[in-house]
Amino acid sequence: MRYLLTPLLVLLLVIGLILAPTPLPVGVPIMAMAIFLLIATNRHAARQIARWRRRFGWLNRAFMFIEDRAGPKIGRTLRRTRPKI
Repeated sequence: MRYLLTPLLVLLLVIGLILAPTPLPVGVPIMAMAIFLLIATNRHAARQIARWRRRFGWLNRAFMFIEDRAGPKIGRTLRRTRPKI
């Protein structure tokens, strides 16, 4: 099941990237949902996002902003990719 879910979530992420600059505000929520589900279901994707968070400070700050304001389950899942200090 996971092998089918990962390509679907990557496709959803690409669709979100395409829809992000459009006037309808649906691209960013679609991307956020796809990233959250990728982190929750795919270890490789979670490690890659953790690397990006270490490399790009602005991305880490954006994730930390969301972690603090999201619910406990979503915040906990996103904190799994937080870089170790």
